[in-house]
Amino acid sequence: MKKRKTGLLGNMLAWFAGCMAAFMLLATPLFYWLTKSFYAEDLIEVIETVRSGKPIPRLDLEEDIIQGVMIQFGIIAVLLCLAVMLTVCLISRRTWRPFYNTLESLENFRLEKGVVPTLPESGIKEFSYLNTALTRFMKSCISSFRMQKEFTENASHELQTPLAVFKSKLELLSQLPEITERQAAIIQDLDMTNNRMSKLNRNLLLLAKMENNQFDGTGIVDVAAVVKSLLPYLESLSEGLTLHTYFMTKTLPVRANRPLMESMISNLVVNSVRHNKAGGEIMISIADNRFSVANTSDDGALDGDRIFSRFYRITQDTEGCGLGLSIVKAVCDYHGWHVSYAYRGGRHEFTVMFT
Repeated sequence: MKKRKTGLLGNMLAWFAGCMAAFMLLATPLFYWLTKSFYAEDLIEVIETVRSGKPIPRLDLEEDIIQGVMIQFGIIAVLLCLAVMLTVCLISRRTWRPFYNTLESLENFRLEKGVVPTLPESGIKEFSYLNTALTRFMKSCISSFRMQKEFTENASHELQTPLAVFKSKLELLSQLPEITERQAAIIQDLDMTNNRMSKLNRNLLLLAKMENNQFDGTGIVDVAAVVKSLLPYLESLSEGLTLHTYFMTKTLPVRANRPLMESMISNLVVNSVRHNKAGGEIMISIADNRFSVANTSDDGALDGDRIFSRFYRITQDTEGCGLGLSIVKAVCDYHGWHVSYAYRGGRHEFTVMFT
């Protein structure tokens, strides 16, 4: 037989009424003493006097009744306070236990795992409705997440394939002997546009995967070792600029996804190259719990409120698709790190604090 569910308010009132009845029952001897000592005291005295044949003494019936009523109100007030305290402190904890069990189950819920947790049963109607709504909501989120994941993967694949075909056709076209110099320049421009579109597609897919938590788990990664391994590649990106490295600590182990960390470092260096000046410098430094990239520049301070926004550019002449710093911010958010920007002494500096 299915257990009948009760409302939260009705359950609390039932517990409160039960506690009050129990306290009143336990206080019965006290009320008996109160009746005998105050309300019936003069009546008992009159009866005993009449039985003994003595004259009736002067009575203080009004005073005894007033004292008895005040004491009775005090006892009832104490019992009410005790009942309320017991209901709030002990019984309400038991009544709300299914709610806290539901919260604990929700804390362990991970959208990327695609598993809906089994929420605990409850005899309270409101909590049962809440569990039903949460279960329906989590199933809807998982379904939407799977659809979005499939869409991003399919869209990336479908876009990358024609871009690759387009690039190969351009290469074949550029090898034809009868093309003119003007046609060769147009083909080169088309190839550069195609490369830019391919990079934009990869970056958008990377951002979507990070937002959807589609990357594998993290592990302990040494930031200093990653920078050292990337130095030859970073030097090739510097395009004649002077690259300085400052390692204040030999190792800096953090919990991270290594490919994402490498992408963050590369994008910071690429940004320093694009916004540098002729013959300028790039400074990469590692200290306790901190990684920073700084570069010289003829430009002034950037807009700190918009610099990490997607497709934000200082000028339209800037190369790139405007997603580099957005990827840096997304990587930091993914790991729970903090990235900041500062402009000091003619240098743009980006600092990542590992927390």
